[in-house]
Amino acid sequence: MRFRSTAIGLTVLASAATGITAAAEPAITSTTAATKVVTMTVRWGVNGDVPVARNYVGDSRVDIAVWRPSTGVWHIRGLGSINWGVRGDIPVPADYNGDGRAELAVFRPSTGTWYIRGVGAIKWGINGDVPVPANYVSNARAELAVFRPATGKWWIRGGTSVAWGQRGDVPVPSHYFGDSHADVAVFRPANGRWYLRGAGIISWGTSGDVPSPANFGGDSRSELVVFRPSTGTWYMRTIGWVRWGATWDKPQPGNYGGDARADQAVFRPSNGTWYVRMLAPNCDPSYPGRCIPPPPPDLDCGDITARNFTVVGTDPHGFDADNDGIGCES
Repeated sequence: MRFRSTAIGLTVLASAATGITAAAEPAITSTTAATKVVTMTVRWGVNGDVPVARNYVGDSRVDIAVWRPSTGVWHIRGLGSINWGVRGDIPVPADYNGDGRAELAVFRPSTGTWYIRGVGAIKWGINGDVPVPANYVSNARAELAVFRPATGKWWIRGGTSVAWGQRGDVPVPSHYFGDSHADVAVFRPANGRWYLRGAGIISWGTSGDVPSPANFGGDSRSELVVFRPSTGTWYMRTIGWVRWGATWDKPQPGNYGGDARADQAVFRPSNGTWYVRMLAPNCDPSYPGRCIPPPPPDLDCGDITARNFTVVGTDPHGFDADNDGIGCES
């Protein structure tokens, strides 16, 4: 099956991010000197939004973002709002041109067309297909791809068709082997099994779990991970489990902290809030209430947003000028 490219585009408009506000600076839930668990709560979105966290600015961090089906507007924290898509589209952001940043993109099931901002419109797929863009051919950019539940086939543009899966399976392409390309895989809710092409069958999860593979180990390989809505628990194969979330939350794992590991994150539609759990390395023990790295560089209060936080020990940055145990007093 081959499709021809078309030249249809979408209008890009700047608009206000109505109803979207950021919460306060992250709070610390652990005070281990070397590594701390940092939790971040950010109100960003409204009920009905689709969470689309990706690295949109090319700085190795995942950016909090939502796509609003009612207006076709993307609201990206730190970047603003962009109109791209219409009601009925499926958002499919990915790095399609290999520049290290995700492009805004939608798949339109009614026509089988992909609209990629800055790239163009390409017809690839039919109504009923599940879009699964990823870097399948080791070329540093994502390929257009669809999984067709009716036949259990994957159609990868620039690659080939692959029979892998069946109706009811959830496609979960990811970098499971730590090589330079994504692997074809499905999760079968009926039996809680993962079918990894080239690796076999692995039982990990139960019916009702949401597959959420990501590189939680920091070793360039994605672990098998499920989020269990009934208990708000993440089960990460070879790593362990973490309770982070609640029923109806949408898991959005990604590298929010800027290190080599993925973090647990959920979007809660009921209140339009993101809850992110990060492991923050290299936190100076002099500031047990905040994760502030030791020098260099030497930081001043103007370099950070934290105010009125506890200072103990040597205070290498000199935040506590009057030695009263409170740093950067407002």
